[in-house]
Amino acid sequence: QRPARQGIRAPPRRTRPPKARTETDFQAWSTNLRIITDDPSFLRNFALHSIPQPMKFDITRQPLIPSFLTLAALVVVTLVTADPTVTAPATAGEEAALAEGVAIRMPHLLLVDAQASWPTGTKLLAGLLLLVAGMVTGRMTIRYNLYSAATCLAIPLFGIVACGLGTRGEYLAAAGAAALLALAVKNFGRSFCNGYGFDATFRAAFYLGLLPLIAPAATPLLLMLPVALVLFRRTLREAAVALAGVVLPHAALCYLNWGAGGTLAAPLESLGRLLVAGKPLDLLLSLPLPQQIALGVTALLCIAALLLFLTDIYSVGTRPRFLLVFTICTFLVTLLALCAPAATRDDLLLMAVPAAVLLPVLFVRTRRAIALPLYLLLIAGAAAAAFLQ
Repeated sequence: QRPARQGIRAPPRRTRPPKARTETDFQAWSTNLRIITDDPSFLRNFALHSIPQPMKFDITRQPLIPSFLTLAALVVVTLVTADPTVTAPATAGEEAALAEGVAIRMPHLLLVDAQASWPTGTKLLAGLLLLVAGMVTGRMTIRYNLYSAATCLAIPLFGIVACGLGTRGEYLAAAGAAALLALAVKNFGRSFCNGYGFDATFRAAFYLGLLPLIAPAATPLLLMLPVALVLFRRTLREAAVALAGVVLPHAALCYLNWGAGGTLAAPLESLGRLLVAGKPLDLLLSLPLPQQIALGVTALLCIAALLLFLTDIYSVGTRPRFLLVFTICTFLVTLLALCAPAATRDDLLLMAVPAAVLLPVLFVRTRRAIALPLYLLLIAGAAAAAFLQ
């Protein structure tokens, strides 16, 4: 029979006698303060060596909430500085370009009428559309890991570019066009997959087809459909679905016009007349100086980011690489659209979508000491350009 197990007593705890204090707490505090004040390099050494690395501010690592707040503040500045009274000349020019067989109100003119009837409500709706466009663009960059570091920088950069370029009068149509372009780019990126992507391809093509009806100067962006199908290696079935998606809005508009008593192809004819009415480069030559500087700085920074990406193109994965190449093509086609005769001041907001995707490449691959001042300078310049337009 096993003997009963006896409990083991813990050894007695040894306690040290309290150390005798030779000075009071106030005297010790005054002594430490005297040491700090006598050594002028103490604060510098403390800031450089004693602060943990995560506490040092890095603009490319800013969280989602500060990014969203920056975007919201810049959107408010963009809409506060907009002037709805400037829509009259552009609307008159578009109405003059309408064909004879048009029996309905074109979608772009409907947005202008709604803006004139409900200015406060349409401003709130335009702000919501800009927030959606910025968040959709930023979420796409985070989800597909487009850069060598995880960053939310595309969200505030969308607001910076939109605020700097600004919208003068037709802010509702401009915000809607920017949101449609952001959704189209997002769904094109989603269609890049191993299997079939009929749903994402159709949605991207549908948003791209709606774009010329909201902003007629964005018609050259329809060229991005074959570019996306070839670049993302889609099949002929998906190409047929994409073609149906891009034709559907125009076919529905023509059918509604025919049902109202007009000619079937009159809306398309009006769109073609509007595209060739005017002079090329008229928008770029008539811009105020702050907007010309903002557009030039945005284009130069995007080109610098483009070159940085091309110098080390294989630093990211396959999907991020193809998405960035597609964004570069979108940036170039958007520049081409802004040089077209039909381009107006409000079409500048289209540049915010490709610029918000490309500019973080520049910030991620730049030193922290340069990236933070550049970021703050861009915010200050965008706000100044918005108030000086």
